[in-house]
Amino acid sequence: MIFGDEQELPCHSAGQRLFWQKCVHEKLCFTLVNWETNLEKYGAFLYNDVCTQTDLPERMKPMADTHIKYNDHSINSAFKNHYIVPDYQREYVWKDEQVEQLLADLLDAYNTDSQKAYFLGTIVTYDSGSQFELIDGQQRLTTFFILLCAIKKIYIDHGEQTSVIENLIYSPTMNSEGDVINLYHLQLQYEDAGNCLELIEKGQERPNYITQSGERLFDAFKTIQDFLQEQFPQIADLKKFVVFLLNKTSFIRIETYDISDALKIFETINQRGKGLDPMDLLKNMVFRQVDRSKFKELNMNWKSITRSLEKIDEKPLRFLRYFIMANYDTSSEKDGILREDQIYTWLSNNNAQCHYEEAPFQFVQKMARNVELYVKCRMPDDASEGNVHLKNIPLLAGKSYKLHLMLLLAASNMNSEAFAKFKSILESVVYYTVIDKIATNITERTFALWCRDIRNIITVEDLDCFVKNTIIPTVNDWKLDNKSNFLRLGLNSMQQYRIKFILGKITAYVDALKLGKTTVEDLTTYTETAVEIEHIMPQTCTDKGLYGMNEEEFSVYINRLGNLTLLENTINRSIQNDVYANKATYYKQSKFYITSSISELVNLGQDTAINRTNSLLSSWSDWNKQAIEERQEMFYRLSEMIWELR
Repeated sequence: MIFGDEQELPCHSAGQRLFWQKCVHEKLCFTLVNWETNLEKYGAFLYNDVCTQTDLPERMKPMADTHIKYNDHSINSAFKNHYIVPDYQREYVWKDEQVEQLLADLLDAYNTDSQKAYFLGTIVTYDSGSQFELIDGQQRLTTFFILLCAIKKIYIDHGEQTSVIENLIYSPTMNSEGDVINLYHLQLQYEDAGNCLELIEKGQERPNYITQSGERLFDAFKTIQDFLQEQFPQIADLKKFVVFLLNKTSFIRIETYDISDALKIFETINQRGKGLDPMDLLKNMVFRQVDRSKFKELNMNWKSITRSLEKIDEKPLRFLRYFIMANYDTSSEKDGILREDQIYTWLSNNNAQCHYEEAPFQFVQKMARNVELYVKCRMPDDASEGNVHLKNIPLLAGKSYKLHLMLLLAASNMNSEAFAKFKSILESVVYYTVIDKIATNITERTFALWCRDIRNIITVEDLDCFVKNTIIPTVNDWKLDNKSNFLRLGLNSMQQYRIKFILGKITAYVDALKLGKTTVEDLTTYTETAVEIEHIMPQTCTDKGLYGMNEEEFSVYINRLGNLTLLENTINRSIQNDVYANKATYYKQSKFYITSSISELVNLGQDTAINRTNSLLSSWSDWNKQAIEERQEMFYRLSEMIWELR
């Protein structure tokens, strides 16, 4: 519902009513859903000359003698000034959906009543004298600048006069050489922007090599062009829309003469997370603590954080949650778990722990060190120092699984020997959460609780004590039905990628034992696409009686882990759905001992590595329900040896 009549105003107090009367007079439009939000956010800024202070919330009362100005602007009036997005600001991050939503909102307002003003919100600026430095609102203002460029391009294509639009895009001025140049009314000073706005304004093609932010700027231009051409195929219709856009769109420009004031207003407007996420609010919070002369240095540290996370396509908020829970006490939160929407409030209340006010550089540097560790643990580049276990965890729990990274950040104080061992322990912990189907919320609650003690672990001895007293008892509680869970394990109860990993790990472990080793270094050979999961009792079986089963039993046992083995696809293509006796002959050609020995174990001398391995294995001359059950039991015993916590 759009309020366009005083009779529809949902106001009861005098101050609220004056506010809405002013809205109607100025033809500002708000929806029923957000009228209270807009009253709180913009009431004091817009209407401190008409609202009675007695019935306004304290936060809305006018600020006295603050040298802060609040001016109502249209696109036409706003872009007669010059704006810069300083290099410490985040880059352009809007994607197609945000741009399309803004355009759809504008079109809806235009179609509803093209004579009524459409309110766009606020921007926060620092007035440096010759230009306005954008503190908040750069995403919208940048999009409007690109919109003006798109309109200019369409006008040129149709032979229309562009001088009015051009006057909003740039102004002629003289450079130091005395040459006349066009000074753009919006300049992006962060390096990722490059000269993209200039290229867009001039109608030039997208460069072959461009930053992610540059890609988004060009994407926005194309999205806007496509939208305008689709909605206004006739140039006459577009020109009418442009009149509405330039003169009837309205926003409040908050102007300050002190950068600290601007940053504080930014924080106040966005403190409920409506405008920006906690990562942006944290950045603002930290920047408010340092002198303007230090912004560039601090911003370099901040960019190293965000760019590192971008390279691994990680959500900054996930990292921020894990960083806080790993390094600080979050026990005041429910179950000790900090949610994304609670991050900013928690940070605001916990400077005593984080010290971002008195030591902002140290706080950001700590974040940077944690990001470096986070990236190394998320994307280990080799198998050394226990990294093989970090590579295994996504194969076991899925590529999106990242809960263990919280514990790894908490473990940053461990020496190298303890940290390498901890990675192995984590693989085992994650394995049991998967096998025993431990709910994610229980796992996260447990990990958050563990962080408190892990932060203080330095040596292997410290770690062993923690494993014995905390991890093993917890995992044992999870394992109450572990054996029965494992004995039911199969493709019917678990995703194929997990089954392949478990088969691969057991197969690799047996191969290592056969060579006299006790550890598995790399599973690549066992999980690659050239290796397939083979059904020993074939999936297509016309005579189930050959395996001592009826139809119902066959459906239960066909996908059990005991009936599965890893086999090279070159061998697998040869055997297809053959009977067990013939399959066993081909299995002997496999390089994987747990597969080649299904029908017969190989004995070599006495007390050799292979014979010691054989003591853990079995072979079967016939394949039936009993063989499958026995092989699954064998896998269970091996799994407990592989993932044993000690």
